[in-house]
Amino acid sequence: MAISYETLLPEILPMVSGCPDSLVQNSVRASVIELCERAGVYQAELDPLTTVANIYEYDLEAPSGTSVQKILWVTHGGKDVEPITTTLLEQRLPNWRDGSGVPQYFIQQTSSLFILAPIPMVTSVNSTVIRAVLRPTHTSTSCANDVMNDYRDTIVNGALSRILRIPNKDWTDLMGAQIYGSLFNQGVESAERRARHADTGVHRNVKYGGSSGPWRTRRRRYGNGG
Repeated sequence: MAISYETLLPEILPMVSGCPDSLVQNSVRASVIELCERAGVYQAELDPLTTVANIYEYDLEAPSGTSVQKILWVTHGGKDVEPITTTLLEQRLPNWRDGSGVPQYFIQQTSSLFILAPIPMVTSVNSTVIRAVLRPTHTSTSCANDVMNDYRDTIVNGALSRILRIPNKDWTDLMGAQIYGSLFNQGVESAERRARHADTGVHRNVKYGGSSGPWRTRRRRYGNGG
């Protein structure tokens, strides 16, 4: 479930008389995005992914209105897959694109793409589980309940800081913006400490499914330039 950014307007509008609702909502969104990027409070497991024989690039499909900021961990067949850099992978598995096996390493390429190595040698339905830090997109209209409820005051403080520092408006208050900005930063620091321990005790398991389930989009096949 998600909570709309619009629900915070009644807490903010009385402090910024004359400010358009749309600007307040945009400021709430920006505050939520910054909170998620800096503190990593929005964490979730993505839908189980089917790995396909001879394919090493896979799409990271985040929930609607979000993108993947960072992969926290990956399991394949119930076993942890180690994060690695491109340079270190080439050192450990030279010419890894020329063979296949059971995935041991992953590299996050972008917010929407990651690599498994060695290249999977067999197709395994729903074999790979990914836990990631998410962030809302700049076109989102809501965010997860836990984020909006647990960090409500921090989000409001961040939105007020942004609105009050806009120059030459009836609601402009640079001193107030600094105060709310300081409160927002304190809230982000506290949230980051809390999120750092959020993964403790998480049971990493794989939910295997039938072959009738949808396969996640696959990208690049080894031995084939695209």
